[in-house]
Amino acid sequence: MRKIILMLGVGTLLLGACSKPTENVDADSLRIANLSDELQKATDYKDSLLLLMDDIYQGMDQINQQEGLLNNLGATGDNVNRREEIRQNLEVIREKLRANRELLAQMEKKLAASNDKNGVLAKTIENLKTQISSQETHIAQLNTELESARTKIAQLNEQVEETKEQMEAEVAEKEKAQQEVVSTTNQLNRIYYAIGTNKELKNKGLISKKFLGKTKVLEGEFDKEYFTVGDKRNLMNIPCGDKSVKIWTNHPDGSYEIIENADKTKTIRILDADKFWSVSNHLIVQVG
Repeated sequence: MRKIILMLGVGTLLLGACSKPTENVDADSLRIANLSDELQKATDYKDSLLLLMDDIYQGMDQINQQEGLLNNLGATGDNVNRREEIRQNLEVIREKLRANRELLAQMEKKLAASNDKNGVLAKTIENLKTQISSQETHIAQLNTELESARTKIAQLNEQVEETKEQMEAEVAEKEKAQQEVVSTTNQLNRIYYAIGTNKELKNKGLISKKFLGKTKVLEGEFDKEYFTVGDKRNLMNIPCGDKSVKIWTNHPDGSYEIIENADKTKTIRILDADKFWSVSNHLIVQVG
């Protein structure tokens, strides 16, 4: 009986001795689990921050790339489409920066709500916020440059259009002046000649004579349609179609000659056109 009681006593002592280490192990395991969880959260937080940082720096590179493209463009209308493409790219980057700013604000809020007083993380967040603000300002400046370039292009196009209209007006005016010169020159070189018998010339009013009076030439009304119109610059020979020729109008001696053709008919050959037509631009020839 004593042996049984002793054994029970020893067993109770052993059980009591073993329960305390077990409780300690469980508490340590819980603390280790909590620490592991916090470590994992901190690691995830830092990884997210690093990814965000990388994204922001990539945005900076993209902005610099768009700025380089903008600087390489000339202020011409040929690059309008390229400028619009740059503007759209900058808008995409700006929207991405806005999303990153919101994400950064969420991470900053989580850091403030946690018990982690990590100064390095807080400083990193502030630096990233500064970077985002700087990039947004840079994008705004580039957009201003794009707008300024677009305004300049519009002004240049307007100037080109005005210059084009002015040139067209000048060309039209020049052509009109040239036409007037040609018309005036043609008019100054226009001559009229008529060939007919004495009776025909009298009937048309080109010559007239009263009884025992002097024959008058182109006085009073006469038939202008009877004359043939010519250009003294290229009228050198006037065939008369008859053997008998008499010139009624005045033309300086030496400015012409009357030659006989093979068929005995006569032709008036003009030797000096300016001199020949200097007295009158009408020539009246009587034949027969």
